[in-house]
Amino acid sequence: MKQKQFLRGIVTCIAGLVLLIMMTACSGTIPGVGNASGNTVRVTGSITSVDTTNNTVTLNAAGQTVTVKGLTSQQVTLLKPQVGHVYTISVTQNTDGTYNINSGTEPTSDEATPGVTQGIETETPQTNNTETTNVNEPGNIEFIGKVQQVSNNSIVVGMPNGQSLTMSIVSGQTDLGDFNNVVPSVGQMVKVKSVANTDGSFMATKLSTADATDSDLNVVQYQGVTTSAVGSDNIIHFNVGNKSFSFTIGASTDLHDFNNNAQSISSNQSVKVQVIFQGNNGTVQKVSN
Repeated sequence: MKQKQFLRGIVTCIAGLVLLIMMTACSGTIPGVGNASGNTVRVTGSITSVDTTNNTVTLNAAGQTVTVKGLTSQQVTLLKPQVGHVYTISVTQNTDGTYNINSGTEPTSDEATPGVTQGIETETPQTNNTETTNVNEPGNIEFIGKVQQVSNNSIVVGMPNGQSLTMSIVSGQTDLGDFNNVVPSVGQMVKVKSVANTDGSFMATKLSTADATDSDLNVVQYQGVTTSAVGSDNIIHFNVGNKSFSFTIGASTDLHDFNNNAQSISSNQSVKVQVIFQGNNGTVQKVSN
């Protein structure tokens, strides 16, 4: 009798274990096995191939082959001649182990950063929020940054917050006087004046020479339209083109145009927001109308 009870107990345990495995397998996660799907990560590696038909790019990230999907036609065109060069791409891992480039981000060149660590790492969430939206608002963005990618009709420049801005270059509308009407090269510091197009994309209106000693090196000047009134949390939300921004207004922020009262900033109001960055953390210096 005791032997039958013992065998019955073993069968019950095995059945329970099988049920647990089936349940966890349905949820996509098995205890003890890591599942990175859905995580936002940064892939840094040397480009090995670019597929302009399927809009993918493959990198060798510290010995690991990573194929990134979901790039735009403009992005793959810019990356095609960059095979062998080191780039960083912000991606999300899919359940099948493949990767998709994160919406609103751009592959960034690491050629100007000798000794950059290659591999895959989890991204640190940014304190200040920037998103790509389906709502387009008029405005412009001015900043100083390094050229990451460039062609005769497009340029990608790194911003002080670690992100990047893709802009079209249009003959007769983009001032390249500082560069003798020739586009600047990758790795060069430039002062950018850009304007939002009606479709939400951006065009460079002027590209000027700049260097690492410029006093506005970490400053970004946004001109856009607020999407909500500033509440008790003192966060200002606004759109420029198809990009949405939000920053916290501090006690030292110049609000002279609003009687030094953040709550007097209303929704759907045209504003200029000047932000200084330390890493990806932005401090609002001034809000004006």
